[in-house]
Amino acid sequence: MNNISFIGMAACGKSTVGKAVAEKLNDNFVDTDLLIEQKHGASLEEIKNKYGYKFVRAEEEKVILNLNSSNKIISTGGSAVYSQESMMHLGTFSKIIYINTPLEIIMKRIDVGQKRGLAVPEGMPIPDIYNEREPLYQKYSEITLDGSMTIQQLVDEVLKHFHE
Repeated sequence: MNNISFIGMAACGKSTVGKAVAEKLNDNFVDTDLLIEQKHGASLEEIKNKYGYKFVRAEEEKVILNLNSSNKIISTGGSAVYSQESMMHLGTFSKIIYINTPLEIIMKRIDVGQKRGLAVPEGMPIPDIYNEREPLYQKYSEITLDGSMTIQQLVDEVLKHFHE
Protein backbone atom coordinates (compact mmCIF):
# COMPACT_ATOMS: atom_id res chain seq x y z
CA MET A 1 0.00 0.00 0.00
CA ASN A 2 1.77 3.12 -1.21
CA ASN A 3 -0.93 5.65 -0.41
CA ILE A 4 -0.22 8.01 2.48
CA SER A 5 -2.53 10.12 4.64
CA PHE A 6 -0.95 12.71 6.91
CA ILE A 7 -2.63 13.68 10.18
CA GLY A 8 -1.60 16.18 12.84
CA MET A 9 -2.18 19.64 14.22
CA ALA A 10 -2.52 22.73 12.06
CA ALA A 11 0.98 23.98 11.18
CA CYS A 12 2.64 20.60 11.85
CA GLY A 13 3.79 20.34 8.23
CA LYS A 14 1.23 17.97 6.67
CA SER A 15 0.75 19.93 3.44
CA THR A 16 4.39 20.89 3.02
CA VAL A 17 5.67 17.36 3.61
CA GLY A 18 2.82 15.86 1.57
CA LYS A 19 3.57 18.04 -1.46
CA ALA A 20 7.31 17.28 -1.23
CA VAL A 21 6.72 13.51 -0.94
CA ALA A 22 4.27 13.59 -3.87
CA GLU A 23 6.86 15.43 -5.99
CA LYS A 24 9.59 12.94 -5.11
CA LEU A 25 7.38 9.95 -5.91
CA ASN A 26 5.74 11.66 -8.89
CA ASP A 27 2.34 10.93 -7.30
CA ASN A 28 -0.72 13.13 -6.96
CA PHE A 29 -1.29 15.21 -3.82
CA VAL A 30 -4.62 16.15 -2.24
CA ASP A 31 -5.14 18.62 0.59
CA THR A 32 -8.59 18.15 2.13
CA ASP A 33 -8.60 21.75 3.44
CA LEU A 34 -8.15 23.01 -0.13
CA LEU A 35 -10.93 20.71 -1.39
CA ILE A 36 -13.31 22.25 1.16
CA GLU A 37 -12.21 25.78 0.24
CA GLN A 38 -12.66 25.07 -3.48
CA LYS A 39 -16.10 23.55 -2.91
CA HIS A 40 -17.27 26.66 -1.04
CA GLY A 41 -15.22 29.30 -2.84
CA ALA A 42 -14.03 30.63 0.51
CA SER A 43 -11.23 30.17 3.05
CA LEU A 44 -11.69 27.74 5.94
CA GLU A 45 -11.75 30.73 8.27
CA GLU A 46 -14.60 32.33 6.28
CA ILE A 47 -16.51 29.04 6.12
CA LYS A 48 -16.08 28.53 9.86
CA ASN A 49 -17.18 32.09 10.62
CA LYS A 50 -20.26 31.72 8.42
CA TYR A 51 -21.41 28.19 9.32
CA GLY A 52 -19.55 27.22 12.52
CA TYR A 53 -16.74 24.77 13.29
CA LYS A 54 -18.99 21.69 13.31
CA PHE A 55 -19.94 22.45 9.72
CA VAL A 56 -16.25 22.53 8.75
CA ARG A 57 -15.72 19.16 10.45
CA ALA A 58 -18.74 17.68 8.64
CA GLU A 59 -17.47 19.01 5.30
CA GLU A 60 -14.08 17.48 5.97
CA GLU A 61 -15.68 14.12 6.68
CA LYS A 62 -17.62 14.30 3.38
CA VAL A 63 -14.47 15.20 1.45
CA ILE A 64 -12.45 12.38 3.05
CA LEU A 65 -15.18 9.78 2.48
CA ASN A 66 -15.06 10.69 -1.22
CA LEU A 67 -11.33 9.95 -1.46
CA ASN A 68 -10.06 6.60 -2.69
CA SER A 69 -6.87 4.80 -3.63
CA SER A 70 -6.40 7.03 -6.69
CA ASN A 71 -5.56 9.77 -4.17
CA LYS A 72 -1.94 8.85 -3.47
CA ILE A 73 -0.70 11.46 -0.97
CA ILE A 74 -3.31 13.09 1.27
CA SER A 75 -2.98 15.93 3.75
CA THR A 76 -5.98 16.04 6.09
CA GLY A 77 -7.20 18.95 8.15
CA GLY A 78 -6.17 18.95 11.80
CA SER A 79 -9.70 18.03 12.86
CA ALA A 80 -10.07 14.97 10.60
CA VAL A 81 -9.40 12.69 13.59
CA TYR A 82 -12.70 13.69 15.18
CA SER A 83 -14.40 11.46 12.59
CA GLN A 84 -13.80 7.80 13.28
CA GLU A 85 -15.52 7.03 9.98
CA SER A 86 -13.03 9.22 8.09
CA MET A 87 -10.04 7.64 9.79
CA MET A 88 -11.29 4.10 9.17
CA HIS A 89 -11.92 4.98 5.52
CA LEU A 90 -8.41 6.42 5.05
CA GLY A 91 -6.98 3.33 6.75
CA THR A 92 -8.55 1.06 4.12
CA PHE A 93 -6.35 2.41 1.33
CA SER A 94 -3.52 4.42 2.90
CA LYS A 95 -0.92 4.36 5.64
CA ILE A 96 -1.77 7.01 8.23
CA ILE A 97 1.25 9.05 9.28
CA TYR A 98 1.09 11.39 12.25
CA ILE A 99 3.46 14.34 12.17
CA ASN A 100 3.90 14.82 15.90
CA THR A 101 5.09 18.41 16.20
CA PRO A 102 5.77 19.77 19.70
CA LEU A 103 3.29 22.32 20.99
CA GLU A 104 5.99 25.04 21.26
CA ILE A 105 6.71 24.75 17.52
CA ILE A 106 3.00 24.76 16.64
CA MET A 107 2.54 27.89 18.78
CA LYS A 108 5.40 29.64 16.95
CA ARG A 109 4.01 28.70 13.54
CA ILE A 110 0.43 29.71 14.30
CA ASP A 111 0.77 33.39 14.93
CA VAL A 112 -1.90 34.73 17.22
CA GLY A 113 -3.28 36.86 14.39
CA GLN A 114 -3.11 34.11 11.82
CA LYS A 115 -6.49 32.96 10.55
CA ARG A 116 -6.21 29.23 9.96
CA GLY A 117 -9.87 28.29 10.14
CA LEU A 118 -9.29 25.87 13.00
CA ALA A 119 -12.42 23.75 13.36
CA VAL A 120 -12.83 24.38 17.09
CA PRO A 121 -15.18 26.38 19.32
CA GLU A 122 -14.51 30.12 19.17
CA GLY A 123 -11.74 31.24 21.52
CA MET A 124 -10.42 27.75 22.31
CA PRO A 125 -6.69 28.16 23.05
CA ILE A 126 -4.14 26.23 20.95
CA PRO A 127 -2.77 24.22 23.94
CA ASP A 128 -6.30 22.98 24.70
CA ILE A 129 -6.84 21.98 21.07
CA TYR A 130 -3.47 20.21 21.10
CA ASN A 131 -4.25 18.31 24.30
CA GLU A 132 -7.69 17.31 23.05
CA ARG A 133 -6.43 16.04 19.68
CA GLU A 134 -3.13 14.44 20.67
CA PRO A 135 -4.66 11.13 21.90
CA LEU A 136 -6.71 10.89 18.69
CA TYR A 137 -3.66 11.38 16.49
CA GLN A 138 -1.87 8.66 18.49
CA LYS A 139 -4.87 6.35 18.21
CA TYR A 140 -5.15 6.51 14.42
CA SER A 141 -1.51 6.76 13.37
CA GLU A 142 0.32 3.77 11.95
CA ILE A 143 3.60 5.67 11.76
CA THR A 144 4.53 8.65 13.95
CA LEU A 145 7.19 11.09 12.81
CA ASP A 146 8.97 13.71 14.89
CA GLY A 147 7.62 17.01 13.61
CA SER A 148 10.59 18.93 15.03
CA MET A 149 12.72 17.56 12.17
CA THR A 150 13.28 19.65 9.04
CA ILE A 151 10.94 19.20 6.09
CA GLN A 152 13.72 17.39 4.19
CA GLN A 153 14.31 15.01 7.12
CA LEU A 154 10.57 14.30 7.35
CA VAL A 155 10.38 13.62 3.60
CA ASP A 156 13.38 11.26 3.86
CA GLU A 157 11.72 9.45 6.79
CA VAL A 158 8.47 8.99 4.85
CA LEU A 159 10.35 7.69 1.79
CA LYS A 160 12.28 5.26 3.99
CA HIS A 161 9.01 3.73 5.17
CA PHE A 162 7.59 3.34 1.69
CA HIS A 163 10.30 2.77 -0.82
CA GLU A 164 13.05 0.76 0.82
